[in-house]
Amino acid sequence: MESSCSELAATIARFAPTDGLHATPLAGVHCVRYSHTDRGAKRQWRACLAIVAQGCKEVLLGRDVYRCDAGRYTATPIPLPVISRIAVGAPNRPFLGLLIDLDPIVVGEVAAQIGSPSDPEPEARLRALFSGSADEEMLYAAARLARAFHTPDNARVLGPLIVRELFFYLLKGPEGAAIRQFVHSRSAMHRIANAVFAIRTNLHKTIDVGAFARAAGMSRSAFFQHFRNVTAMSPIQYQKRLRLLEARRLMVEADETAERSSFKVGYRSASQFSREYARMFGASPRRDASKVKRVGRGVRQP
Repeated sequence: MESSCSELAATIARFAPTDGLHATPLAGVHCVRYSHTDRGAKRQWRACLAIVAQGCKEVLLGRDVYRCDAGRYTATPIPLPVISRIAVGAPNRPFLGLLIDLDPIVVGEVAAQIGSPSDPEPEARLRALFSGSADEEMLYAAARLARAFHTPDNARVLGPLIVRELFFYLLKGPEGAAIRQFVHSRSAMHRIANAVFAIRTNLHKTIDVGAFARAAGMSRSAFFQHFRNVTAMSPIQYQKRLRLLEARRLMVEADETAERSSFKVGYRSASQFSREYARMFGASPRRDASKVKRVGRGVRQP
């Protein structure tokens, strides 16, 4: 296991020579490198399988803290607003990780081939962030995937097959039965995932919790409770955090003004946007965006 983790770290280090999130020749797969620790920051966490090859990261969702060292993974079936930080990383030994987007179609296909979980997790206990130890098979597959990046044909042809292999190991592992609930069409978790997708794709629209509950085939109170169980926040809180994080991204990455960003994500009152933004990030939109640009750390997950 240690040799596969070391090989994965060495390959990522060669492919990601500078700090940040690096796209690879395979769509939906990124290499991550950070040479310094940081304080916890509010970020958008993509739906992905993230394998740590070197260093350590911490993710806070609700009151739960997930600490992920080398040889461990996190898996998030749906995008989440979280607080995260690089806990261990240095110039001579940076944090290194591999991020693979959890495409629900591909995950669903792999899950269907595995079959229904014989002993599924009670849905009321499920949280949409899972963490565990990557076994030797998963680490070896991750190392082979990273190695394929250096040969375009290998990345194009073999890459998707290795990604499916990684999903297979994830879904067959200790957290697999719980993760499969999110792609099982009759599960409450799948219906919550559909609601999350609808919120994200219509970020500018006002949330109608009653309509979401009816679409999910649940009572309003049941939908609200399931949503909170999965995301550690209410639907309104989830949308608000996504709106503010997206507005921040627009100001930092697209150089939008605070006013234009606020309107794009659904705010109709600039003063309300400024108040809620300052409450979440601790500074006015303009001042916070300037600081993030100056630090250069980015607003997406590390």
